[in-house]
Amino acid sequence: MHFARYSLSKAKFNALIQLFMTGGQGLTQSELGKKLLVSRANVTRLIDRLEKEDMVIRKGDPADKRVFQLYLTDRASMLMNTFVPIHNQYVHKIMSVLDTNEKELLITLLDKLKKGLDQCDF
Repeated sequence: MHFARYSLSKAKFNALIQLFMTGGQGLTQSELGKKLLVSRANVTRLIDRLEKEDMVIRKGDPADKRVFQLYLTDRASMLMNTFVPIHNQYVHKIMSVLDTNEKELLITLLDKLKKGLDQCDF
């Protein structure tokens, strides 16, 4: 429901936030797929949907015709500028049920999981 109010799904938000965090530099489809831990086919379908919704634009790489760079559209940038602060408040509210020690433990465990993921070949 949190995402639905802004016509987003978790998958769409995850893709958009990754592109948003590049500060306009964009990502290749394969880079985005790695960040989202999804297959090429899944990232292609997701980007197709976002492109139809005027949220993402694909630009070919002049040096390599097989590679597409992905960028947020102005519409998506405006949405993310509105939604990210709201999402941050939402996450903060959820996290407020944990005390300081529990938050530190969670961070430690998430870091450990990230290191494990970084060692995996996807």
